[in-house]
Amino acid sequence: MPRKQPCKVAENKSDVVREIPIACSNEDAAVDFLERKRWDDVPCCPRCGDTDVYKMQNREGGREAHYRWRCRGCKKQYSVRTGTVFEDSRIPLRHWCFAFWAACSSKKGVSALQIQRQTGLSYKSALFLMHRIRWAMADNPNTPPPKLSGIVEADETRIGGKPRAADRKKRGDGRKWSKKQKTIVAAAVERGGRVRAEVIPKVTGKHVTPFLKQHVAAGTTLMTDEHTAYPMAAWEIRAAEHHTVAHGSGEYARGAVTTNTIEGFFGLFKRKLNGTHHAVSTKHLHRYIDEAVFIYNHRAVDDGARTVAAIRGANGKRLKYREAVSA
Repeated sequence: MPRKQPCKVAENKSDVVREIPIACSNEDAAVDFLERKRWDDVPCCPRCGDTDVYKMQNREGGREAHYRWRCRGCKKQYSVRTGTVFEDSRIPLRHWCFAFWAACSSKKGVSALQIQRQTGLSYKSALFLMHRIRWAMADNPNTPPPKLSGIVEADETRIGGKPRAADRKKRGDGRKWSKKQKTIVAAAVERGGRVRAEVIPKVTGKHVTPFLKQHVAAGTTLMTDEHTAYPMAAWEIRAAEHHTVAHGSGEYARGAVTTNTIEGFFGLFKRKLNGTHHAVSTKHLHRYIDEAVFIYNHRAVDDGARTVAAIRGANGKRLKYREAVSA
C-alpha cells in the first residue's frame, strides 16, 4: 500500500507572470497552471491526501474531457476543481485564472463589470466568480492566523453615503442624513506587519473589545484615537501601554504615537470602493474587506506570488450562489 501523506504546498514565486497570459487564453494551459500552483510537484487526492494518483486519459491518449484524476487509495475521481471555490462551476478555468490574476495584481481590485467585458460572461456569473475569489482570500476560520503583536494601531471608519431621496421619502420621517446610517468597519494593524478588519455594529466598548481580543495579543503597545471605547478595550486585552492622539484637536502624530498606518489602510480601502466598485451593499461589504486585507497583508510579495497565495487559499472552501449574490 502506498504511504499517505499530506499535500505538499511549497512557495513558488517565479514564472507566474510568464505563464498567466497563456493560462488565461487556453483551457489546457489553465488546468495545468492551476494543478501546479495548487499541488506543486506532488499531486494528491483532496479527499484522502494519498499521492498515489494518476491522470485519466481519453482514447487518443490525451487528458480526459473534464481533466479528472483517479486516486488508487480511495478509488475516487477528482479534478483540480474538487474541494475549492470553483467546484461545480461551469465557468472555464481560463476565466478563473484571469480573474485571480486581475484581483491580485491591483491594489484597488477589479470590478465584476470589467470581468464581464473581458471574459464574455454574464454579469451575474462574473459577480459570483469574484465573490468566490474574495472568499478564497479570506482567512480560514479553522486555522486562524496569529494575533497581532508589538505596536498595534486600532481605529474605525464609516462606510456608505447619504440615503437616496426615494428612500427618505419612503420613510416619511423627514430626518436628515446621519452618521448612524453608515456601516462601521473596525481595523487593527501591526506596524510593519499584518492588518485585521471586520464590520461591527457600533463603536462602543461592548463591540470594539471582542474585536481586539480576537486579533491583538496581550502585552502589545496599543495606539488609538481619543474615542472612549478604547481605554476599556486596552485594559481587557492586557495591553502593555495605551497611547492616544487627539484627532478632535487636530493632533495626528506625537512622536511615535500615531494612527497613520491604519488610516493609510482605510484610505486604500475607500479608494477601492469609490474608484472601482462605486456601490457595495452592507450585506456583502465583508467580502470586499477580506479582499482588501488579503492584498494589504501580501503587499511585500510580487503579483505572481500573491496570485498563487489566493489560488491555494481556495482549498477547502465553498460558497453557494444564494449566499454570494442574492439580495
